[in-house]
Amino acid sequence: MEYNIVIAPDLEGLALEVAGFLPQGWRLKGGIVEQGNSYAQQLIRHPKDSIRAQQQRKQPAAKQRRTRWIE
Repeated sequence: MEYNIVIAPDLEGLALEVAGFLPQGWRLKGGIVEQGNSYAQQLIRHPKDSIRAQQQRKQPAAKQRRTRWIE
């Protein structure tokens, strides 16, 4: 199991940084912690989550079939 702590000077910056980790299989753990003049958020990831996120990125998008309607 992996742990990560993201620290930012304001809540908007924290949200932007945390949003970058979510597609990589990270999940939020607990609430936002205020530390003096900054904010922190703890993230957690299981090894299987990171592998699953990599597999989802590698899959090509399904081709959209075109149909022609005969009038």
